[in-house]
Amino acid sequence: MKNRTEKEAYFNAGMYLLETLTAGMYNEPLSIYREYIQNAVDSIDLSSRKNKRRQMKVNIDLNPAQRSITISDNGSGIPAENAEQTLSSIGISNKTDNGLRGFRGIGRLGGIAFSERATYRTKAEGENTESIQEWDCRELRKILSYSKNSSMSLEEVFKQTTTFNQRNSTRSKGSYFEVVLEGVSSFRNYILDIERVRNYLSQVAPVPFNPNEFSYGKKIDEYLLSRLSHYGKYEIIVNGDRVYKPYRDKVRVTKKGFDYIDDINLFEIKIRDAAVAYGWYGQRRELLGAIGKGEKGSGISVRAGNILIGDSHIVDGCFRESRFNSYVIGEIHVDCSDLVPNSRRDDFIDNQMKTLFYNAVEREIGLPISKEIRLRSRLSSQSVDNPSKKRNQDISKDAQASKALNEILKSCEGCPKLSNLLSKIT
Repeated sequence: MKNRTEKEAYFNAGMYLLETLTAGMYNEPLSIYREYIQNAVDSIDLSSRKNKRRQMKVNIDLNPAQRSITISDNGSGIPAENAEQTLSSIGISNKTDNGLRGFRGIGRLGGIAFSERATYRTKAEGENTESIQEWDCRELRKILSYSKNSSMSLEEVFKQTTTFNQRNSTRSKGSYFEVVLEGVSSFRNYILDIERVRNYLSQVAPVPFNPNEFSYGKKIDEYLLSRLSHYGKYEIIVNGDRVYKPYRDKVRVTKKGFDYIDDINLFEIKIRDAAVAYGWYGQRRELLGAIGKGEKGSGISVRAGNILIGDSHIVDGCFRESRFNSYVIGEIHVDCSDLVPNSRRDDFIDNQMKTLFYNAVEREIGLPISKEIRLRSRLSSQSVDNPSKKRNQDISKDAQASKALNEILKSCEGCPKLSNLLSKIT
């Protein structure tokens, strides 16, 4: 019997894989900002471990007139000796730390699909060498669109459309990574709409709560920081203005104009007695009517590494009626190694834990909130249908207020400040 000859495995990555990883992966133009910020805050985390005193931030500058975008961070940068290999690798990442958000090595390709030229500049701390990689995106699209090039390998396309060089940096101190996109365009040029970009980042990026508009940010931060293994807030600036999360104490609703957040509920999601996520949602004063469609921050969103997964209505299906998620504001922050965001970051990778997670969200959050919304709606309908009952409720409230005032007067009898206030009222 003849010995079977073992053949060496054959694999060939064609050029269309690159198209899949750029235009195919990022068909939503604004998502490229999420990808670059994801990489930037990972770099900042690595750098802050070495230098905790340094102020870390991400700057985004949009120039619609020149059709350019610049995204820069002062994170760890890439050492000169590793820069070419790192920048020239696709689908390869050395991010093994569970706390890091990017891990597939494709995020920096996002801008290639929407620009004519993409330039990456980086320098590591303590070095004077700046490493630069440039992509000729127009040439890349030309190659991909010409059918006679279909036999080209990914490596051949890469060599024909990119250059790499190193030089002395004009910035001798510090470290950085900078992305410059030129000749930028997208559907209706949303990608260069400054206000649209700012609104997108306020909902997606790991930015802080605005202390002037949302009273409960500090309480939420303290709760999440004490429980999540990785929870970060970063200074992200768009054309000179800092970006904050969109939550406010006052929310616009569809039925009664406005409602107010009087407090927050803090919670944890457990599966098999182990916590896999922590979160919060606001307690509305009236809870009548959904939060307006144009209102940012409606719905309970899901986040990993404090970056949005999907959109703010990813858990709509966990409520008795999907619209009920629009009645509340809140966040669920996952902290479980088995809940892994997929490449598009629009959901988690399909596995058993994903199913268990959404079931737990429905049980612990969706159903209780749904019941409360229905109860409030029923009570409101009864008040409208029975005006005399509403008058009795108002009389009862007045009686309770009068009783409380009498107790105050009895306890503070003889107090000169109280006498002075009463004289002004009467």
